[in-house]
Amino acid sequence: MKEYKLIKQAGTTIRKDKDFEDLLNSYANSGWRVINILKHRGFLKALLERDKD
Repeated sequence: MKEYKLIKQAGTTIRKDKDFEDLLNSYANSGWRVINILKHRGFLKALLERDKD
């Protein structure tokens, strides 16, 4: 079985892009993988997936 999580970028500056990348990497270390990224109203959103324990 899978579980899903939707996360949103906190800001739109270049520095915030790096912060969002770091956030995605921290989720990856916990077993999450990005399955989709979209831009909505100026914010990036990422849909994450992992196997549920």
